Amino acid sequence: MKDMEKRKTVGKYRMIGLIGKGAEGDVYLAQDADLHRKVAIKRVYKWQDKQRDEEDDGVEDAVKEEMIREAGCGKEEKEAGCSTEKIGRNRRILQEADILRQLKHPMLPVIYDLLWEDDIWYMVMEYIQGVTLQEYIEKNGCVAEQRVYAWAEQLLDVMCYLHTRKPPVIYRDLKPQNVMVCSDDKLRLIDFGAAHWRNFGARAMRMAATPGYGAPEQFGRVGKGIYADERSDIYALGMLLYFVVTGTDPARPPYTLLEIKDHQYFVGDWLEQIIRRCIREDPAERYQMVQEIRKDMYKCGEHSSKRLKRSFIRAVEKRVWLTRLE
Repeated sequence: MKDMEKRKTVGKYRMIGLIGKGAEGDVYLAQDADLHRKVAIKRVYKWQDKQRDEEDDGVEDAVKEEMIREAGCGKEEKEAGCSTEKIGRNRRILQEADILRQLKHPMLPVIYDLLWEDDIWYMVMEYIQGVTLQEYIEKNGCVAEQRVYAWAEQLLDVMCYLHTRKPPVIYRDLKPQNVMVCSDDKLRLIDFGAAHWRNFGARAMRMAATPGYGAPEQFGRVGKGIYADERSDIYALGMLLYFVVTGTDPARPPYTLLEIKDHQYFVGDWLEQIIRRCIREDPAERYQMVQEIRKDMYKCGEHSSKRLKRSFIRAVEKRVWLTRLE
């Protein structure tokens, strides 16, 4: 995107530099000339930038025509070069903006503006400072169990919020790269490019999902077509917690999940059971609602506190005993 690298401004925003890349576009740091605050600007790739849109691969001509009609692209637009790729990208950025506009939660970014310049969409959002959870774990390794509970509670809270909207919002791409760890140790959820309003009973031809974190049904591996619902987000949450607890990324080779205690022997049995239930292949065998996980996680935290307290007491008693021997 050399044209973007040379660009100095978008609307009233002065471009500072690239801060991230995604499947649908790049994210830039910019300065609001009026309010003098930093913002994040998501630039959606031009439809010409990629030879084919991932969700368009293998789609028959008749289906493409139906997609064009649904998107409101008429004969004149088609003759002017309107394609399912261009329509798809336009629809997704508008849908992402629409979803964020209607959501209000401390873990979610605020959308400020939506601009259309030179045949490109730019979405202006709150700039969230911090590092991704992926970067944090790669630098620091797996975290202590108490921090796992604190982070899990934050993620469960925002997932519960999304899933209880009317209609529910299915995030569909929960992974360490989409979670920011801020300086106050709080988490923020970013990149709603794959999020979608829950469409009951609907099936898709193809869906954005990250191997290792995407649920089997998002790849069509459960024999019921390709789809995503609340249980798909629960699967991804389980995989994310597995990564936080073990420091092993399920999205990287050899793609085999070892027993959690092979990585972290001192992880409590309750926490391990919660993660294992989240990531069961059959959606019917997982937790069906986030509220169920929160209930078990609370019990898990109580057991952990008692276990850690006993371990602390035993450690003190051992030190006292060794002191007496001296």
